[in-house]
Amino acid sequence: MGQGPQFDFKENYLNFLHHKPTTFIPNSFVGNKIMGFGAINGPAIEKGDQFGERIDGFGIKWEYPSTGGGAAIPDCNYTVMDDVTEWREKVSIPDPSKYDWKADYERECKMIGTPDREKEVVDFGFGNGVFERLAALMGFEDALIALASEPEETYALLEAITDYKVASLDYIIDAYHPDTITYFDDVATERSLFMSPDTYRKIIKPHHKRFAQECLKRGIIPIYHCCGHAEDIVEDMIDCGWAAWTSVQISNDICGLIEKYGDRFAFCGGYDTTGLPAREDATPEVMAAEVKRCLDTYGKYHKGYCFFGFRFVNSLDPAEVGAGMAPIIQTAVEYGFELLASGK
Repeated sequence: MGQGPQFDFKENYLNFLHHKPTTFIPNSFVGNKIMGFGAINGPAIEKGDQFGERIDGFGIKWEYPSTGGGAAIPDCNYTVMDDVTEWREKVSIPDPSKYDWKADYERECKMIGTPDREKEVVDFGFGNGVFERLAALMGFEDALIALASEPEETYALLEAITDYKVASLDYIIDAYHPDTITYFDDVATERSLFMSPDTYRKIIKPHHKRFAQECLKRGIIPIYHCCGHAEDIVEDMIDCGWAAWTSVQISNDICGLIEKYGDRFAFCGGYDTTGLPAREDATPEVMAAEVKRCLDTYGKYHKGYCFFGFRFVNSLDPAEVGAGMAPIIQTAVEYGFELLASGK
């Protein structure tokens, strides 16, 4: 990556998360070490082990297609249940005290490097939020039917999943010592939420809020990841206690969101991750133009925005995936310093 002036990227990123002014347009990949899910697939208790047993702690079988950079997806030929009322008999809720979280941290350090804690915020990506876990257990169709037809049983299952998530926090903190935890729960498509906002608020949001608040109690900054068009629940995100919404995609009115909420809530994203700039065959020129569009369009507010972007690299090798991402990150840093030098 190109070298810019001496700059405290960690402090700048923390200022962004604390809703303070930022000198330089923050970048999710600079001054921030992503561990757990997001860098690789994270602990096997959540998404299986792509290098060994593919069954996770809940009994779900996973696949790791290279076309998605190795990101885990549930094996579509295998579900744990098709009737949510049977979850107590069929779903195995893992005990986080019996899992070796420290071994995962050590393995990740060998694969992607040990964090430099003086210069980097450390983020732990906690995959499979309650809705994603429900869908992984049942498949999307049956998960959506469960939300509509058995709201009480579905709520009870999501509560049990959250019990596990909260119980895991102290082990994660002891192993990874993170500054932030990113909770992944995609509740939206590119056009809208998977469910009505009312259903989200009644069945899903309480568990999001509980997890975020448990992070805050432990001095951890909670971040919420959600792909898709989820702008209708931004005020719910704020109420939950999330510091930021990451992977905000261009189907949302990002400028409007920054203008309205940027003083008290943060947005990471903006890069066209569903279009040509995210494809493996994207040229350096296409990627650079998209990075500059993001920084010009969203960075101009000097509040509430952090650049985040990626491309799909057809590989299971973290080094190859990282090399494919490098042009995006490098352009964001170099162009960010150009804007800083010009006073923009």
